[in-house]
This record gives sequence, C-alpha cells and structure tokens, in this order.
Amino acid sequence: MDDLFDMSLEQLLNTEVSVAARKEESWLVSAGTVYVIDRQTIKQFGWRDIKEILATIPNMDIFYQWSWLPGGQRGFTGNMASTLLLIDGREVQNLLANEAFMMNNFPAHRIERVEVLMGPNSTLYGGNAAQGVINIVTRLNGDESVTEVAGLVGEVGTRQLNFLSTGQYQKLHYGVSGSWFSSDLNYHSLRQFVFDTERFSRNPQLDALRDRDSSRFRNDEENMTFDLQLKYQQYYAGANITRTENVSGIERVAVDFVTGDDSRRGYSLWYLGRNFEPAQDWQGFVEISQFREYKEKDRQKVNGLDVATSYSELEVFTEREDIGPSYRWRLRSQFSYQQTPARHWIFGYDGWRTDIGSKIKYVATGTGIEEQIPGSWPVDKEESDKHAVYAQVAQQWQLEDGAQFNLTVGLRYNQQDFTDSAWLPRINAVYQPDNNSAWKLTYGEAFRPPTIFEFDGVVDDNLASQTMDMWELNYSRGWRWQDVTFSNAFAVYSMEAANFYQKTFNVDTGTWRTEVTGTQRVTGAENLLRWQSERWQGFFGARFVSPDETQVNSESAVLDIPRTKLKLGLSYQWTENWSLALFVDHFAKTKTAANTLDGTGLRIEQIPAWTTVNMHLLSEGWQLNAKQSVTLGVYVENLFDREYYHSNPRGTSPFQFIQAPRNVRLQFTMNF
Repeated sequence: MDDLFDMSLEQLLNTEVSVAARKEESWLVSAGTVYVIDRQTIKQFGWRDIKEILATIPNMDIFYQWSWLPGGQRGFTGNMASTLLLIDGREVQNLLANEAFMMNNFPAHRIERVEVLMGPNSTLYGGNAAQGVINIVTRLNGDESVTEVAGLVGEVGTRQLNFLSTGQYQKLHYGVSGSWFSSDLNYHSLRQFVFDTERFSRNPQLDALRDRDSSRFRNDEENMTFDLQLKYQQYYAGANITRTENVSGIERVAVDFVTGDDSRRGYSLWYLGRNFEPAQDWQGFVEISQFREYKEKDRQKVNGLDVATSYSELEVFTEREDIGPSYRWRLRSQFSYQQTPARHWIFGYDGWRTDIGSKIKYVATGTGIEEQIPGSWPVDKEESDKHAVYAQVAQQWQLEDGAQFNLTVGLRYNQQDFTDSAWLPRINAVYQPDNNSAWKLTYGEAFRPPTIFEFDGVVDDNLASQTMDMWELNYSRGWRWQDVTFSNAFAVYSMEAANFYQKTFNVDTGTWRTEVTGTQRVTGAENLLRWQSERWQGFFGARFVSPDETQVNSESAVLDIPRTKLKLGLSYQWTENWSLALFVDHFAKTKTAANTLDGTGLRIEQIPAWTTVNMHLLSEGWQLNAKQSVTLGVYVENLFDREYYHSNPRGTSPFQFIQAPRNVRLQFTMNF
C-alpha cells in the first residue's frame, strides 16, 4: 500500500510547494492560497491530463469546447490569458494571445504534482499572472531511477502512449519523456448537438444552408509531447516540445462540418542554465532560453451566402492562414540570500525579446496563390522588449507560547514596449498560533499586457495594461481525528480587474480604435478539505462567487459563471492491489448571452445545473518478475450518462457546449 495513505500530520502540513514564493516552502505557511494535486492522487483517480486535474480545483472556471481549454480563476473567465502556465517554473504561455493554451497535450504520466496559486502574482512572475499561476512540476526533476511505459485506449478512437525514463550515468542526471495522443472525439451525442439549431448555433443564415449529412462531422485531434532534462554538476539544460493537429472544436463549426479551420500548431522551449552557490548563505541561477511557436490554420471560406437557398448552391473553399513562427529569447536570473535564520531575500532580473511572426493569408487570385499580410495587422508591434527586476524579503518572528509570525513583502518593476510601466507589490502576512494552523492575509497587484490581436486593426501606439488588485484572508489547518488525518484551506477574497479592451469604429476616419475602459469585481469564498487514513483518501471542495452583473438589452445578470461549485473525491483501497475512486463534479445553474432564434438580437439563456460522476478502478503493483510490474485501470467518464453543458463566455453562437457522454477507457502502466 502506498505511503501516502499513512502520511503523518506533520508530513502532510509540510508538503512543499514552490509556486507562491519561487522557493520551496511548506504548504501550510505558503504565501497565499495554493492547491497541490500530487502524483499519487492523480494515479488513484485515473486522471489522464491537465484538463481533468484542474477540474478538481473548486475555484477554477474552465469550459471545454472540444479544441482547447478556455476559462479563468475565481469567477473571472475568458481565454486563460490572466492565468500564467508554467512547466517546472518556466513560462509556456502562448505568445500570440498570452493564453495558458491547454489541449490534450499535457499528459498526466509526466507530472509529479500540479501547484495552483490563486490570485495575482505579477510581483514574481510578471504579466499574465493576474488571476493566478499553474505550475506543472514534472517527474524529470527526481533523483529516482525510473523506466516506464504507459498508455490507454478508449471510445471514439481514443489512444495514447507514454514513455518516461529518469536516472543517473556517472555524474550526469537525465530525464526524458514523450507522449502521443490521438482521438476522433466524435461522440454520437456531439454530432446530434451541432445539428440542433435551437440548442447550438442560432445563426439563421448559416443554419438554413448547412450540409445536413451528420456522418460528415469531424472533430479529430492528434498531438505529441517530448521533454528532456540534463543535469551535470551545476549545469543543466532541457527542452519541452509539443505539436498538435486538430480542428476548431464546436466553437467554430464549418458550414459543411468537414472543410476548414483545421489547425496545426506547436511550441518548443529550449533552456540552458547554471546554478550558483557562491557562499553557504547565497544560492541562485542564471538561465537563457528560446521559446518558439507556430500556428497554421486552414480556414473555411464560403461564397454565395446572400443568394443561395441550399448548401449545394454554396461555393465552399479553404484559405490557409499562418501566424509565425514567433520567438521569445529570454534571460532569467534569481539569487536568494539567507541573511539570518529568520530573514530570507530573493532578487531577480527577467528580460526578453519577443518577435511575433506576421499573419499571412494565402489568397487565390487570377494569377495563382498570393501571400498577403492583412492591412490591419500591426507589423510595427511584432517586436518588443521587456525588462523586469524584482525583490522579495521574508521575515519570521518567534512569539510567545510557540506561535510565530511571518511577513513576506515583494516588489517588481516591469517595463515593456507599447504599454505602461508598472510597480507591482505583493504583501503576505502569516500568523501561526501553533504548528498545525495558520492565518494568512494577502494583498497583491498584477497586470496583463495587450496582445498582438488587441493591436490588430487599431491605430493606438500604446495601450494601458489590464490590472488586477486583490485582498485575501486564508485560514489553513491540519488535525488528526482517530486514525484520519485532515487538512483544510478556507479563503475569502475580493478581486477587481480594470482596463478591459473594447474595439470601436470611427466612421469619420474609417479606423478602429481600442478603448481601455471598465472594471469587474468579484468577491467570493472557497474551501478545500482533504483527508486520508490507512485505506481512505478524499477531498471536498466548494466555492461561492459574487461577480458584477452584465447588461444584456434591458436585463442584468451574472453571465457564464456558476455562483456555486462542489467537488467531491473518494478513494478506497480495499486490498494491496485494488482500489476504487469516484469524483463528483457539480456546477450550479449558469446564465449566458445567446442569439435569439430569429437572429434579431440577444437574449439571456439559462444553462441548467448539473452533477457528473467519474469512476476509476485501479489494479496496481502486479509483479511480472523482480524488476517489472504492471498497473491496470478502468476509467469511466460520466458514469450515469448525464447530458450537461458548459457555457460559452467568448461568444453568443453557440452559447453552450455539450460535454462527453458516458465512455470507458482502459489504462495501463508498465515499470521496468
């Protein structure tokens, strides 16, 4: 039986995290609210990738439209542009739209743990950490020697194969992993949904002319990942690479359900660094990296919409559109200084050059195919420089009766082209009345700079960044009752975002202009309780949010955000080799903006509340011989075949996305 099920209270409370302060610290006194999903929990519940892992976070707002994973944190939602995505502390944010771009290309097999920091943290991480940070800590960093092959097969042609190997050769530590995923993602219920104009599109012009042959619907995806890390004494190098080919899901279904909006995209992150320890109290690193991404898309074009009366009268063709490749060259350095046993400093510099590739359309003309850069594309904004310096000090005071008080203060100065410079503070105070509990008070500021798309078609030379301010009070505690160990984190907060981008057209000058305006405030509470005993493991999460309302015609409502969400996980290990886990996910009813059925305007629709149950039956530790063992699992998604929907915060047609029906996949892992 795994040691996690016998973890002591002290071990549980001292679980280390690094995302909150860019240094290892215990979960209990981490500078803010941090949720940790470890490898054992991922294995017990059978989660395949980062999408399924993040679904367990009570105040993570995600919606899946069968292409990538938009969303946000704490009652803010959109395209994940305000959540910073890291792999082993290194940013892998999409360069084009600053998105935490997650598809099926973050497989769980390579993950040691996922750390999710809630709330603004631009002080240490810079832009795009306005709502929080997701740090994926890989297994490549470990010192254990592992060789592992894993995979799965499932319905709708779903297949995945994974490989992981870590170890040491003389003084060289190495880690390598790879994965391949392929699926048709073509459920019968999904095909039915996209042909139902009342539930799906509500675009009278297109709906009347679409090809009605449902057998032609296509929603396939294929991707691969490759990770490498090498360490030799104080030097290290590595790479994170991913490639994906998929369609645009059901957010943008083509007129014929087949042609157009096929996407090919990927990125590669290469890095080289050196760790330093000039003195016993000093340590740090200097690292250079190159991030490269590309995006190719076959977009469907249609002629004859104004005169056609049926699909057969339309001229449907594909126009290729590329962006990139784009590059970011980066220099990072950070040093820490333990001035006294009670005082710790962090200093850092972060500088990078970004070169966004031009948008190129391949347009058919009378003389052939011509490459064209749209006139609205902001070529002058493609190159930009960013520089930042930051510092953080943490001071600890020992109080009477064994209590202690920790104060962490950080400040960042951020300067970059085409937007305002900013001073970004973060202050966190932790009071520990005893070793098992902590009160935390946090104030933070953050920002999200404008993207190349927000400059597209506008005449502005500079745009103010979007900003986020937050106050948060957190109470975290651990205790033991009989043979059960508990830990709980409860937080209340208030966050305000300002400077939203809105494009307006000036009829006098014939130009678009981006206006920076508006605020959005969300107050809320969240709680995550975990427990474990010799045979039981589980968690219960809940959230309540109260965002500002949005005006649609004459009606005001909270849109696209369920006020309450509940998460329940239960895992029971009845023998050394067999265990059963259930994950229950509940969303409250949600309102969203939708096209009216006649296409004359907008109305508010309500997406019903829903509850789903996923099940995982795990059989592990079967020895083939002295070195080889096999783990098998049966994962059932949507066990009771509930029909449920995610809303579409990014548009009004479609206004909702149906999710997967009940389906089964078989999973295996072989260790050598």
